[in-house]
Amino acid sequence: MAPPQASAFAYQLRFKQLQLMIALGDQGSLSKAAAVLNVTQPTATKMLAELEALARFKIYERKPRGMQITELGGEVLMFASRVLSEFDRMQAALDARRNGGIGELVVGAIIGAPDMIARAVTEMKQAQPLLTIKLRGESSDHVIEMLESRTVDIAVGRFNNLGQHNLYNYEPLGDEGLCIVARAGHVLAKRRKLKLTDLASERWILQSLATPVRQILEYEFGKAGMATPADVIEVNSILAVIQLLERSDAIAMLSEPAIRDYLATGLLYRLRLPIQSRMSGFGILTRRGEALTGTAAEFAERLRAIARSARRA
Repeated sequence: MAPPQASAFAYQLRFKQLQLMIALGDQGSLSKAAAVLNVTQPTATKMLAELEALARFKIYERKPRGMQITELGGEVLMFASRVLSEFDRMQAALDARRNGGIGELVVGAIIGAPDMIARAVTEMKQAQPLLTIKLRGESSDHVIEMLESRTVDIAVGRFNNLGQHNLYNYEPLGDEGLCIVARAGHVLAKRRKLKLTDLASERWILQSLATPVRQILEYEFGKAGMATPADVIEVNSILAVIQLLERSDAIAMLSEPAIRDYLATGLLYRLRLPIQSRMSGFGILTRRGEALTGTAAEFAERLRAIARSARRA
């Protein structure tokens, strides 16, 4: 009996063809992709033709400036990236075990959950000292990209568009307050009462318009009846924002959990200007239809326990 279509595709697909997809995506030409794979160009051309025959659609189109991937080809490229990423992670886990370790856990997390992540990582390392834990990510966009490409075992973040609940499960952990801050000793630190309009002429460090923090700040500007300040430095890296704040008289609106330690040690000062708007909550994100297992499941359980403790406090 003939195998089903999906099974036939999987049965005939070769690992080298997936590697060719990645190389073509990176290099943009068959000759360069062939060199990366250490095969001849005719061999690479044959491999691509066989893959397209198996898929029954064009994956790449030849253009004057090189190879251009088709819309359906993009789906194959994403699949190849996910599969090879899983292989790489499996190899890393096996190497760690052969060398006496117990594998690795890769966590994707937004910067707004540092306390929770740090506590969970500390607890995991106390329980399993030989477990290698890797922290990745900064923004929700980045975290979800890593979850989709399977380069993380577990993700902590938030949805950034309305349709993502169809692709991922979400389990709430906490929320993220916002505050406007300046360096210690800033002249505004002496003001006991401030309005947002008082800060219109100040130098602001802003994140890009695509970020939730910037969108909330723009909303607050509009609510206060003011335009976006003219004196602006746009930076997405939180570390760079903090360094600029420490070395200048600029101000910024940041996630309170992300800078809690800087506030506690006096390196940054929270201006007396309450922000009523809040970021949407963050939580554990998983791909729909896939349950967490092993160390990822244990890490998730530790996050849940820490979140419950924080809510009771």
